[in-house]
Amino acid sequence: MQSDNITSAKTEQTKNESPRKPVILVVDDEKKILEAFELFLTAENCEMISASDVDEALVKIEGVKLDLIITDFYLKTKSSIELYTLIKKSNPGVPIAVITGYPEYISEEDVKIFGADYFFTKPLELDKLRVLIRECCFS
Repeated sequence: MQSDNITSAKTEQTKNESPRKPVILVVDDEKKILEAFELFLTAENCEMISASDVDEALVKIEGVKLDLIITDFYLKTKSSIELYTLIKKSNPGVPIAVITGYPEYISEEDVKIFGADYFFTKPLELDKLRVLIRECCFS
């Protein structure tokens, strides 16, 4: 009988636990971009870890299972190439989306050579971003 009570308590606990929200790292050196992502990702039922540079991102994600990384290509300190090279070591399967306001200097082919999976130009099209999030985090 006691085993039935334990099973029923575990079942009740599982029912009460909410599913894990996808965790998305967003790296951009523009505060307004990070704020806009925070609003957007919250509305998409995701948790966001924000960072303004590579070093901050690496500290904040230590021990965290990421579902997606979105990073600006041009950052003020280290490049995003260094970021996703380092992150791929600790999170080898995590998809990486690179965003840029300078598509004349960097292309989708370029970022894919360095290990990124997706490429977007600013201003971002929210519908395309929403598709990316659903594809990477909810399927």
